[in-house]
Amino acid sequence: MSDLRDRSRLHKPWLDGSPRLIFVSDMSDALSNAISFEYLEHEIIRTVTGPEGQRHRWLWLTKRPQRMADFSAQLLAWGSRWPSNLWAGTSITSAAMTNRIDALLGVGDESTVRFLSVEPQVEEIDLAAWLPSIDWAIQGGESGEDARPFDVAWARTLRDACRRAKVPYFLKQLGTAPMLGGQPLRLRDRHGGDWGEWPQDLRMRHVPTVQARRVRPEIALKALGQAASSRSSG
Repeated sequence: MSDLRDRSRLHKPWLDGSPRLIFVSDMSDALSNAISFEYLEHEIIRTVTGPEGQRHRWLWLTKRPQRMADFSAQLLAWGSRWPSNLWAGTSITSAAMTNRIDALLGVGDESTVRFLSVEPQVEEIDLAAWLPSIDWAIQGGESGEDARPFDVAWARTLRDACRRAKVPYFLKQLGTAPMLGGQPLRLRDRHGGDWGEWPQDLRMRHVPTVQARRVRPEIALKALGQAASSRSSG
């Protein structure tokens, strides 16, 4: 795969100068309990840290952040750190899923970029308490024939919260059923992904440009404790 560092991206200007972003197992969740940590280390970690893999940034999104944190601890037990170019993320679609964020904070160390994929957002969610520990927020509405409504006000709420916390904010799409002021917002793009159709103030697609630096100390200590326990039991 070609190296895109320091290149202009005509159709994705928000990525100008950035390495290629590659999603890990984007059509599945590699952190299923059926997948061993040994397999993940061989297939993902070695790929990410190899000579060619180091040229890119890898985005690993999961609905099982606790298992990702456990894998991170196992890597420490094996004498390896979480690769700094492997960004760790979890999906948040409703308020009930915010408990995933604490588990996500147990992944990696002070160099790890952690992100939230708030997509498809199906109800109002307040993420302000967690944003100071997060490095990137991606948001979007649901697409498809039976898509649930996405209130444009939710985008403005998260955008403003990200500004206050100094977190890069990326609005991916408004979805198939966006609502504005209580009324359907009619868009030509069936996914609501053409930002030329959005309200001007929401045309924001920011990507982190530096490695992470925000981690809650108690979460980091928990991960180290898990690694020590794994090492002593091995």
